[in-house]
Amino acid sequence: MRHRRSTLPTFVVIAMTAAFASCGSGGGSSSSVTSGPPATVSPTGSTVSGTSTSTTTSVSSSVGGGWVHGEPDWAASASGGGPMLGAAPGVGPESDGGVVPSPLEAPIGDVVLSDSTSGTPGDNSSLQAGSVDDNADFAGFLDYLARYETLGQPSRPFDPSGRIVITATGANGLPVAGTAVTLSAADQPVAQLRTSADGQAIFLPAEYGAPQAGYQVSAGDAHADAVPGTPVTMTLSTNGGAAAGMPVDVLFLLDVTGSMGDEIAQLKATIADVSARLGVLPQQPDIRFGMTLFRDEGDTFVTSTFDFTNNIASFQSALDDVAADGGGDTPEAVDEAFAAALSDPSWRDPASTVQMIFLVGDAAPQVGRQLQQPYTASIREAASRGVTVNVIAASQTDDPAEHAFREIAMGTGGRFVFLAYGAAGAAVGANSDISSTDYEALSLDDLIVRLVGEELATLTGDVFEAPTTTTVPVTNPPGQ
Repeated sequence: MRHRRSTLPTFVVIAMTAAFASCGSGGGSSSSVTSGPPATVSPTGSTVSGTSTSTTTSVSSSVGGGWVHGEPDWAASASGGGPMLGAAPGVGPESDGGVVPSPLEAPIGDVVLSDSTSGTPGDNSSLQAGSVDDNADFAGFLDYLARYETLGQPSRPFDPSGRIVITATGANGLPVAGTAVTLSAADQPVAQLRTSADGQAIFLPAEYGAPQAGYQVSAGDAHADAVPGTPVTMTLSTNGGAAAGMPVDVLFLLDVTGSMGDEIAQLKATIADVSARLGVLPQQPDIRFGMTLFRDEGDTFVTSTFDFTNNIASFQSALDDVAADGGGDTPEAVDEAFAAALSDPSWRDPASTVQMIFLVGDAAPQVGRQLQQPYTASIREAASRGVTVNVIAASQTDDPAEHAFREIAMGTGGRFVFLAYGAAGAAVGANSDISSTDYEALSLDDLIVRLVGEELATLTGDVFEAPTTTTVPVTNPPGQ
């Protein structure tokens, strides 16, 4: 299958650094949304549950932040995992009479993390990645899912066939973000969705009961009929877009098991320089940043959430404490973490806030685990709230992980992003259908500034002048 080449090659620290650009000491208060009942920080041997069927509005400080249920235990896992990674270079337990190497220089299995086009470890100047938009090549995505089923790999039931993409546009031609979209059939309500920053909502009929021959769609004062497999565009009488200073809530959903040490260290290392450059963007969004961390049962915690904040010092301190440890078996608590990411943080009003989650991981969910809210249910919840999930696949991503990650991204209107590790290839499964991709030769700083600037410019109708780029062909390993 040939995917449309993305002009958004990586999301590794886009949201995080954007938060820093607009964060300050701040004052006053802002409306926030919490959806209950909340998931909890899970002790060893327990699971997380919790659904979000209703929304209540509360008032929270614009500074915010703090561990929702107390700071997690970063110590070695209960299952006796290896040394903690993601700490500062030279920090950590000693082994064989020496200090654990810097995470940026530590091997990931047989792969050494490469931050540059030449594959040299430790050079932060041009970390590269590729991305695919499975909604742009939806037929190819369905082919990929069908082929995955022939591999005999585990998965949760998920049927995106008959997808209807609903686009809400304002009278001024700009996207209408955060508007409620109601779908019904035979005068019976079927689904309540909300548009994301691009003015789109994705409806997957088979995920809401037996598919119907047709649906009635309402968004604001606009109405339309829809049939499965056909996109719908609706023009509202109100204007779309957003003024400068729009609220943006960004949550990082981070796998912090032992194999993720390099990626966590990279997040810590690239913040300050990028945030200074983003601070001069004209849109000046009101961005808050939070993170939900996860490991798995048998570790010292399953999930833990640091609430949204616009206080850079508070967030930086919390991020600096994050350590990668535990895990053991390849699947991790992705289901529980996705549910916690939607329920634990104090999300602001979705009608007026751009909401994004960036899931960074390399392991599949524990699909054999019976849960109240598996990731497939969280996809529906995210769609109902207009939350976009971009998934960043890291070094050890296998077929089950890629499969689940792409379902999450596609179902919420996000992108599947795969990191590149020099000659070692891309972070995709061995049976991936992703073909060779042109990687844009941008330094990490330039890349992030461009990604954030373009997205904000779309909302405000401005023109963003991207840094000059060159493209270099990269040949992925056979089968990728």
